[in-house]
Amino acid sequence: MTADFTIKELSLSDIQYFGFDNPGHSSPLSSTNTCAVIAVSSFVYPSSTKYSANTRADSKIDNKPLLAKAQKYAVRKLLFKLIFEKIKDVVFTYIECNHVDLLKVSSLRLVESSYPYRLLPFNYYVCFTHSANKVACAMHTNKPIGIDLEINPVSMKVAQRYYTLEEKSWLSKLDNDRLPQALNLLWLLKEASIKQSKTNNKNLLSGLKKSKLIAAQQIMPVPAKEQYSATNISIINNKISTRIYRYQDLTDPKTNATYVYIASENLVAIW
Repeated sequence: MTADFTIKELSLSDIQYFGFDNPGHSSPLSSTNTCAVIAVSSFVYPSSTKYSANTRADSKIDNKPLLAKAQKYAVRKLLFKLIFEKIKDVVFTYIECNHVDLLKVSSLRLVESSYPYRLLPFNYYVCFTHSANKVACAMHTNKPIGIDLEINPVSMKVAQRYYTLEEKSWLSKLDNDRLPQALNLLWLLKEASIKQSKTNNKNLLSGLKKSKLIAAQQIMPVPAKEQYSATNISIINNKISTRIYRYQDLTDPKTNATYVYIASENLVAIW
């Protein structure tokens, strides 16, 4: 892949779409009740390059700038696929009018001069995330949304540095087979929360050290033998591995937030 490759040379694969109402229940993308939509995808570089869809973020390569450029292109390409997927079943009503063309829209435009990003002309809130060759984007119709995904494991070294005493105490009580997922889930919650709250770079460290224990405990998948009694599973798709867990924090009516954990995609969204 050369330094001047274009977005047309980058292809997306295995695209998954998800829609939710405000409390976090699964909802069709085109439904009027749907306020949050998410798309997740892998991307593939041009076949002529030695970098492929298997390139990892921690690979020892000299082309991290190219990987970053590919990720930037991929999330934006995925965003436009998501918006067209959302509106493809919408029935438009054309109104004859001699004075103004009510449907005249030259193009979609992503406003990214400041955070949070906005998609015009709909004025939706937009958020991106990527990890190696996997990318995701999210839109919310009327409030900031934060998302994060990770394909690489989070280490105990990271946990010791950023997690609170209460979070580390909870982790210490988990079985070894559940510990890696819990480590990763806490990190996803922290990163997504920073994006959702529009925390700037100066406050990034404090955002990572803010406890997300209650949310993690609520949406952490339960052992298989206890799944039938779980109340936080929003949907189970045809693929058994695809489960969506949700939690709505109502402790403060003014700042209540909805948390969604798409376990199969290792992705958390907060709005």
